[in-house]
Amino acid sequence: MEGVKTGLEALGTIFTQIMSWVGDLVSTITDKPLLLIPVGIMCVGAVIGLAGRLIGR
Repeated sequence: MEGVKTGLEALGTIFTQIMSWVGDLVSTITDKPLLLIPVGIMCVGAVIGLAGRLIGR
């Protein structure tokens, strides 16, 4: 059981670090409005792609 506990602690540490990086990335993007343009284009592209797949079926 010691191995499982150590693995879960490592997984929790990794998850916490990744969430910290994501938070930094989101705050950087929202601080600089010019960076919102590619994010908006990607979101619109995702919506168009999903709609195309749903309509095409």
